Amino acid sequence: MLSSPYMIFDQYQGQRVHLGITGSVAAYRAIDLVRLLQKSSISVSATITSAGSAFIGPLTLSAVGIDPLYTPDYSPVELPFAHLSSQFAPNAFMVAPATANILAKAASGIADDLLSTQILSYPGSVYFAPAMNPNMWENAATRRNIRRLRDLGHEVVDPESGQVACGEHGQGRFPEIAVLYYLCLREITKKDLVSRKVLITAGPTHEYFDLVRYWSNPSSGRMGLAIALALWLRGAEINFVHGPMSPLLPLPDFHINSVTTASEMYSQCSTLWPECDLGVFSAAVADFAPEKASTLKFKKKGYASLQVKMNPTPDILAEMSASRTRAQKIVGFAAEAENFKDNASAKLSQKSLDLIVANQVSSDSTPFGSEDNQVLIMDKSGRMEYLPKLSKQKIAWRIADWILEL
Repeated sequence: MLSSPYMIFDQYQGQRVHLGITGSVAAYRAIDLVRLLQKSSISVSATITSAGSAFIGPLTLSAVGIDPLYTPDYSPVELPFAHLSSQFAPNAFMVAPATANILAKAASGIADDLLSTQILSYPGSVYFAPAMNPNMWENAATRRNIRRLRDLGHEVVDPESGQVACGEHGQGRFPEIAVLYYLCLREITKKDLVSRKVLITAGPTHEYFDLVRYWSNPSSGRMGLAIALALWLRGAEINFVHGPMSPLLPLPDFHINSVTTASEMYSQCSTLWPECDLGVFSAAVADFAPEKASTLKFKKKGYASLQVKMNPTPDILAEMSASRTRAQKIVGFAAEAENFKDNASAKLSQKSLDLIVANQVSSDSTPFGSEDNQVLIMDKSGRMEYLPKLSKQKIAWRIADWILEL
């Protein structure tokens, strides 16, 4: 998991997340969340309840770097104000896992142990990540408590569906760790793009010749996803239109639109673009598509060679630029193998873009499928910045800085 395809944003030095860990079998999963937060340079403190400590020991939590850790042995004499938010001082507060019991306490303002008292004293929104039996999750009392918590300004992350620890099936599984990680990051990130509604394209397109063969490129969509996440963390609402790529996580205000071909991507963008104020077109769209074979699966028998007619696909960037209003801003991407700067500058002008991000493609270096990139950023006023080889997340964050000035 920790070396998974999920993207780590590591610029959060000095920030602290406080976790509440309650009595669920999923309590051990808190360690994975701690590891992800630490990779972002975030300090983690925690409070574990008596029921939670039956599932995972305080020594284990201390060993992974949680500090301070408030345990069931907490003494009011030694720490008389540990229940006050000013004392444990988090930038974000998440109860993960959250049992039906803690949801009921928090919804009713009950403060009969350290964690419930900390929740009551916390002035901001607390995130609750439930994990419980599906019948408990669907119980009318639990549903009422969730409504109350949301009415109070707290956030309840819906659990996943599937088989739970007791063997039953239904909704109640602990949410995906990476979802909780990104929610924590968004809570502590400055919202300087909160008013923006963004259309972002990413990934390749697959232009099919028959049922099993297609024309495409090795784009992974990671650069577009990194930009989408960076803008989302900074408060933007995202419409993410992507070609075939790794499955994406469900996040609030992050709307996922999956397509396969350039024509499908064009159609989806045409629908979404009028409602957006910013477009970031990073997808590696195939410029041509083969004419379909006359059979479901082409057979090579009897062919000494094969000629396939290729037809141009819609120029999504040009079409969206031509149809935009004065208020809408557009960011384009260019992958150039030669005359890197000049070709990118020409594309910036010809397609009337506000900003362009140029990738250098060579025989021994390509941005496709890699975790790193090096780019040249230019805007229509002539400003430019070269970013050397960096993670795509760091480049995405810098692109977001440029977007903020558009």
